[in-house]
Amino acid sequence: MARSAIVGTDPPAVRHRNALVLRHLNLVHQQVNRLRHLCSEPVDDLVQIGRQGLIVAAERFDPDRGVAFSSFAVPYIQGHIRHHIRDRVPVVRSSWRLRQLHAQMEQLNASRLHDGQPPLGEEELASRLGCRVSRIRQARELHRALQCTSLDRPCGTDDGTPLQETLEARGPQPLEGLAWQELWERLAPLPVDDRKLLLDCLVRQRPRRDVAAEMGWSVPRLSRRLRQCRLALQERLMAEGWGPAGPWPAGRPAVSSAH
Repeated sequence: MARSAIVGTDPPAVRHRNALVLRHLNLVHQQVNRLRHLCSEPVDDLVQIGRQGLIVAAERFDPDRGVAFSSFAVPYIQGHIRHHIRDRVPVVRSSWRLRQLHAQMEQLNASRLHDGQPPLGEEELASRLGCRVSRIRQARELHRALQCTSLDRPCGTDDGTPLQETLEARGPQPLEGLAWQELWERLAPLPVDDRKLLLDCLVRQRPRRDVAAEMGWSVPRLSRRLRQCRLALQERLMAEGWGPAGPWPAGRPAVSSAH
């Protein structure tokens, strides 16, 4: 807030409010330093939000109540900052580095599309951004994991049945009894591409066309390799006593850092 705002033709009440705010700007920085660890938002953004709370406090402050302005203003400053953090910080805790990497990937490909160029593949993205291909895949997996879908959303059936009712009516699914940890122990030794195929196509039920596009494969090639991987995994599960179909967990696995 410019100091020139406290002089000129402003009404006395406005000049008094502005002077009060300017004298107590340090309160904002104190509260930002206390709360900044709760999010990855830029400090300057938090300071601006905190100043808004300080202005509201200055407008509502009544000196006749015998309360110091600093004590009166702190809850307003904290409230504005915490409200801002709640609105912008993901409910699920996740790596901010991977979120930042995904944002850089999206920005780079968006720039290329704007220039009429095709999007970059995983290896090209890794080379441009100075990271491993596995980090590119982790960032994409995390981004998908953080996407929320309303249970009231129609699931694509002809009658528009909500997703929640569809999930409730599904009943036991193939490989339902296998815990995620047990499944991951069996998938971890596989090559990265094979593991991605099984997780994306069989567990997450992603369209094969989308998975093939990400991997730079044709759909027939992906289908052939997926069939081979599935048969190999089923044979291993049968050898361990899981039965002909084998148990397969429904839902989405936790994003693992092991690649």
